[in-house]
Amino acid sequence: MQDREYSKLVQDLCRVDEAFYDRVRAAEPRYEPVEKLVIPPFSGRAFTVKRGQVFRVVQTEGPQAAVVAFWNAGNHKEYYNAMRGRIYEGLFIKPLTRIWSDVPYFRPMATCIEDTVVTRPPTRGFHHHRFWTHCSPEVMEMRSGRPGLNGCHLNLLRAVEPFRLKDERVRYNINLFQKARLDPDDGKFYGARSDSKTGDYVAFYAEIDLLVAVSVCPHGDNTRDWSVPEDDAVLSIGIEVHETGIAPKEFPRSADWRPGWKGRWTEDLARRTR
Repeated sequence: MQDREYSKLVQDLCRVDEAFYDRVRAAEPRYEPVEKLVIPPFSGRAFTVKRGQVFRVVQTEGPQAAVVAFWNAGNHKEYYNAMRGRIYEGLFIKPLTRIWSDVPYFRPMATCIEDTVVTRPPTRGFHHHRFWTHCSPEVMEMRSGRPGLNGCHLNLLRAVEPFRLKDERVRYNINLFQKARLDPDDGKFYGARSDSKTGDYVAFYAEIDLLVAVSVCPHGDNTRDWSVPEDDAVLSIGIEVHETGIAPKEFPRSADWRPGWKGRWTEDLARRTR
């Protein structure tokens, strides 16, 4: 067991059906456009994606970091959890990486099916997309001493307010087009200018009906001086939603142990859950 990386073991237990997603990608010429929108700099937008549809996060003007959060469109108590993603999929997002919801739902919400960004050398260890967190006005103030700066938490919160989500529901996200590497010695992330270009996109296939929120990150291409309130280094982000005509495969549900929960692990319940 110790010779096998844990993430590989988990992947073996929850193997992705690559042929299914090959079929989804091959159907692209038959996709039907559903929605197309542009999110301006220093703002966010939320939208719904039905199960079986594909949505793309697109570079409309050049390199620009984007923060993306996920909820079940019909039940906002089901949401994406960054730590679950890191455990079961690794730190970085690439085609066939899945976006997992937290327990008690615990299932793939979406699957990455395409990524057109090419990481330029010499950049060993750098990746553009990862399971992560987001900046906020509080973080910006702590780092700069200046209150009132823009941050992705603010953008996401504004985006989901029309869907009646409150601040406590805005917690986890993925980061796209944000070039960085994880140093294996000190455990810290180091950023670099994004290699993404106009027209690049990352695409996700919706496994369930989704509410998705996207923030245009004030870090711009990942090198911008975010302490400057406004400048032209923050660019817009595009969103495209397409109907694929291909229904998702059902993911097996976990057994519900909660009806037997009495506030402690009884001997009978412990025996049944071994």
